[in-house]
Amino acid sequence: MTIDHTEAPVTDPVAAQLAAHKETVLTMMSLLTDPTTSEQARAYLTETYIQHNPNITSGADAIIAWTKTEEARHARESMRPAPEPPVMVAEGDKVVMMISRDVPDPRDPGKTYRSYWFDMWRVEDGKLAEHWDGAPVSTE
Repeated sequence: MTIDHTEAPVTDPVAAQLAAHKETVLTMMSLLTDPTTSEQARAYLTETYIQHNPNITSGADAIIAWTKTEEARHARESMRPAPEPPVMVAEGDKVVMMISRDVPDPRDPGKTYRSYWFDMWRVEDGKLAEHWDGAPVSTE
């Protein structure tokens, strides 16, 4: 018996919309993790983009500017190479993405442990309108 693992085309309009929301988030994350392409992220953000991360103010200008900071550089370094592909869940106008990072173990110098990070976006008319994550306030 042969099992075909190819995915069937999405014909359900709700499923197609959720898949489009996930693709928007993936594209946005790809653009934001490279400071040379972050300006292109503007096309994926609403005019009234709301940022709930305490270290970044709301608005497209702020998130794009953040990608060029030292803090963002450190974040990128800890995200690459990604030890696992992201896990994504979409429901209604929300998309949740879980990414893993191997980070230094403060209890065992020289070793790392796997940490999981969650981000959630609200999608409005095909663009990202709002973002939440669990980032603590930075001292930088």
